[in-house]
Amino acid sequence: PNSRKIHKIPIVRIGGLTIILTFLLFLFINYLFLNSADNSLFGSQKILAIIIGSLFYFLLGIHDDIYRSSPVLRLIIQFLIAFFVSLFGINLSDLTINLPYFGSIDFTLPSFWSHLLTCFWIVGITNAINWLDGLDGLSAGYSFFVSLSILITSFILGNMDGIIMLSIFSGSLIGFLIRNFKPAFYIMGDCGSYFLGFFLSTGVIYFSSNGLENSVPFQYMIILFSLPIFDMTFVVLNRVLKKLNPLKPDANHIHHRMIQAGISYEFIIFSLYLYSIFCLTQANLSLF
Repeated sequence: PNSRKIHKIPIVRIGGLTIILTFLLFLFINYLFLNSADNSLFGSQKILAIIIGSLFYFLLGIHDDIYRSSPVLRLIIQFLIAFFVSLFGINLSDLTINLPYFGSIDFTLPSFWSHLLTCFWIVGITNAINWLDGLDGLSAGYSFFVSLSILITSFILGNMDGIIMLSIFSGSLIGFLIRNFKPAFYIMGDCGSYFLGFFLSTGVIYFSSNGLENSVPFQYMIILFSLPIFDMTFVVLNRVLKKLNPLKPDANHIHHRMIQAGISYEFIIFSLYLYSIFCLTQANLSLF
């Protein structure tokens, strides 16, 4: 416990290990059953890039949970891993924007800007979800709703890879959440939030591509991740305006501010979950 933490007694902070072990276990079980059917899931370089990148982000997080590594060093490594994954084709090279009265607008980014934007997207969303992990059940619950949205999108688009991966991912989160609501048995730590953030930020690029090669709906992504995006934007701007280090942690996130306002834990979780469900609905409606 410290001045920023909600919990008052020592608690296991590498609970994210249970999420990734469950995910990998059931991924392996599916490999045993589906590999013989010539399923494309395990022969795709992009899928392997997402899985390997997720593992590296997990290892980076668990190192920080145990040894408290430098935030600058973590950012550098995160960008390197994100760039590696972008080179394997998980990138924002083609974007689709749906505008009222103008319809769908598709545009292709030059290679340099595509890789740069992808790196900032992956690193930004990963850290935003990590910053959201300050209240029992909040980050994991929010991530579940995001994964559910991408799962629904994959189902509508007939993306079998997305259906399998997101089903396993969502189930792993449900198992974790059972022991993560207040009073939490454990918290996911950076290892868990880094894994969730990386998987979701890359998964939304690959699994919601509208059936086209990396053509990603821009509004869908922004609406779906609006909660951590708004939270991170507010916190960073607040730190900059106060001439503080933007990377230095504080207790000014949305859940901290709601607690300081005297709002109960139950209502905070209910309201933020409700907002997440609203975003899930609006994001999927924006696709069609």
